[in-house]
Amino acid sequence: MKTFNILIPTDFSAESEQAFQSAIVLAKNLDANIHLLHVIQANDAIIAENPDLSEAVDLVAFHKKEANAIQKFNALKEAGLDFEPHVKIGLLTKEINKTSRELNANLVIMGTKGSSGFMEKISGSEAQHVVRQLEVPVLTLRPGTSLNELKNILLVADYEHFGKGEQINMIKQIADAFDSTIHLLQILKEGDEPYADEILEQMKFFAKEHQLVKFETHFYRDKKIAEGVRNFNKEAEMDLVCIRTHGRKGISHLLFGSIAERLVNHCLKPLLTFHLK
Repeated sequence: MKTFNILIPTDFSAESEQAFQSAIVLAKNLDANIHLLHVIQANDAIIAENPDLSEAVDLVAFHKKEANAIQKFNALKEAGLDFEPHVKIGLLTKEINKTSRELNANLVIMGTKGSSGFMEKISGSEAQHVVRQLEVPVLTLRPGTSLNELKNILLVADYEHFGKGEQINMIKQIADAFDSTIHLLQILKEGDEPYADEILEQMKFFAKEHQLVKFETHFYRDKKIAEGVRNFNKEAEMDLVCIRTHGRKGISHLLFGSIAERLVNHCLKPLLTFHLK
């Protein structure tokens, strides 16, 4: 019986198709179930005033959109693709989170176009909102990236306070399935150099504590962690980047954003973000 569940929110765009193709690669190697979710979005104010949506939504329009989604799902089924379809109405992130809990999903995969400039800091992309709020790990892919080769997996973390949990187990599970090497990366900012030996010992202890077999340790010097991760990836052939997100909200997110959320729109490699449990 398959116990690993992958959820893919889809609007049937090219980005969603890319996420689906990547999920197929993972599912084959992890013996996983794939679930496609299409959310028919409703206005925030409507949902706030009518939690059950029964009286507020134009049911004719909803059923038309639902029928259109089912038709597209059926076309994918007829093409021989194996997945479970789901159609929901509501707010995108809320419905993804709710469905992931209902399905006991292990992973959410999303395609993202990325963004830049001032508007990114004001509203964020849909993928950023999902990364910040979802309880399960989220894998985001920019156009042109794939999971066809997963020989090198990069893990960026606070190795001293990482703790134990299902997130590192999932990363190990993916690494085992693809016979990947896990690369432990520490970005050394200004003033960190005197602590390099201590940090290296923390990384080695982390590898021993989590029983990593195929792993390497790396230091990279940069002014900021997010930029350091991107610059390291320009020089190294990593196939997947894994990093913890803190789920920041409010003013702190508006002014700074979390490192993981910045990478969602700017990392050139597939990015797996997760909260510690």
